[in-house]
Amino acid sequence: MLFFKDYWQSLEENYYLCDINKGSKYRMDGFKNIEIKNFRGIDHLKIDDFARVNVFLGQNNSGKSTVLEAIALALGMSNPDMPQAINAVRARKPFGNFIDIKYFFHNLDTSIPPEIIMEQADGTFRHLKLALTYVFDELAEPKNEPLQQTGAVKYVNTLEMDFDISSGTSTQNYKSWLRVNPQGLVVNRKTADGYIEQLRGWLISADLMSNNLVNDLTELFKRNQKDVVLTLLKLFDSRINGIEILNDDVYIGFDGVSEMLPSRMTADGLRRYLNIVAGSANPMNTAILIDEIDNGLHYSAYKKLWEAIFALATATNKQIFVTTHSKETLYYLNEMLEEKPDFQKELRLYTIEKTLKKGLQAYKYTYEGLSGACENDIEIRSIVL
Repeated sequence: MLFFKDYWQSLEENYYLCDINKGSKYRMDGFKNIEIKNFRGIDHLKIDDFARVNVFLGQNNSGKSTVLEAIALALGMSNPDMPQAINAVRARKPFGNFIDIKYFFHNLDTSIPPEIIMEQADGTFRHLKLALTYVFDELAEPKNEPLQQTGAVKYVNTLEMDFDISSGTSTQNYKSWLRVNPQGLVVNRKTADGYIEQLRGWLISADLMSNNLVNDLTELFKRNQKDVVLTLLKLFDSRINGIEILNDDVYIGFDGVSEMLPSRMTADGLRRYLNIVAGSANPMNTAILIDEIDNGLHYSAYKKLWEAIFALATATNKQIFVTTHSKETLYYLNEMLEEKPDFQKELRLYTIEKTLKKGLQAYKYTYEGLSGACENDIEIRSIVL
């Protein structure tokens, strides 16, 4: 079995991600900051100075998961199905209901559009606004809305996603939209003309299932990276000796077991670990968004998972955004970073807090802040102001 440092080096070589001209294998092409307005429970929040791995802390209902969803929307802002897909992840359902899109609007006020603004590392800005409207003709485009006929029943049936890309003095505006009938079934949709999305994010919910695991593993196997996945699994459980995709399901082999087991029949922690590392290893994903990263995992797996995440994110040049409630996992994160000092500058932590004087705020910590908090047993998951 490869040692982990050898595995990391092999990833870089296989994906050709060491940019010699720029002089650093730690370059990052992701996002620098985000500003969120009127989105779910967030009236206004700015978070600056993102790094490669970003961890969001805070009390229950502080907005940690909402920040992940805002990032997911910014990454999929041309896709009119994205809001329902995000709601489906939150509700733990296969499909989201159109009517639930209203819950993206702060205080359920659909007259004030939610806005998400993100700046990329190259200085490009992505700006998204959501709108729920009524259009009488199901097949008409929003800009050609006819007058409502007398006696017709008015209902919200159209989601508009207005977005723009700005770089320097140049701004390009786009619109995608989706329309449903009174039963909530999609009758028409349109993606923005002339826009091709170059970014791809994947939101991993707090539960243990992922409907993207097969896709992630298929992409890795296609790139001849099955041994990479197996190496990562062996770090979690040395008894694992194989992994295959059979009939659109993932099967895992164990020493001493005569048949491979479907992943759904394995331990919760193994499934959680596999979902996260497969998504992180897949080079097609620009960003991985992980809600409650510690959920389902025994504490003994925390340090292994953190090391895998940092190594994979660096080798495949992607960003990771994570939420957690666990103080224990922060201690293991700090312990891993003490042992792997090259990763220390790749970390940012943000405590999201609803303050009395300043409203919702994000308080930033680097590795030094985490190390000091762990050494002195200082609570950083919540700040009472």
